[in-house]
Amino acid sequence: MAHQTGRTGRSRRGLNDDNRLRYAFDAGFLSSGAHPHDSPQATDLDVGDSDDPPSSDSEPESSDASNGMSTRLTGLAASLRVLSDSLLRTERAEAEMAKTREALRLQSERRRVESEAEMTQMLLQTELQIASLVSRRNPSRKRKRVKEEEDETPPQVSQREGSLLLSLLQCSLLFS
Repeated sequence: MAHQTGRTGRSRRGLNDDNRLRYAFDAGFLSSGAHPHDSPQATDLDVGDSDDPPSSDSEPESSDASNGMSTRLTGLAASLRVLSDSLLRTERAEAEMAKTREALRLQSERRRVESEAEMTQMLLQTELQIASLVSRRNPSRKRKRVKEEEDETPPQVSQREGSLLLSLLQCSLLFS
């Protein structure tokens, strides 16, 4: 009674030691049911005479051992099934994410190409406008009467504006 703890119920010594793991690493495969040949339970069975037929009480032990082994194997199979299902779900999720990433990448690439095409179209439109303004500025031989009418209206593009537009056109051609 000197070793009693504050716990109620059966003490640890009263528990059946056959159901406990013998080693921390065996996970129940070595200590419960299937005993290796060098364990005390296996050597106790071999102590009797080899000429004596096995007793009837040894049959339930072997059937209990085989039931325990089949239970463990069933549990192992279930664990492997759960693991494989988990791995399959993970692989499917990764494949789905890769598919989504690829779709987003293609969508982004499409938007980039559309934006680039729009910018190119704007640049070409600007170059066309610049070229038309510069070409209108070039004086051609006209009749006196038309020239007099032009003098009355202010010129649309000054000399300086024309040269700036021309240099802008040249710069845009360099960068395109």
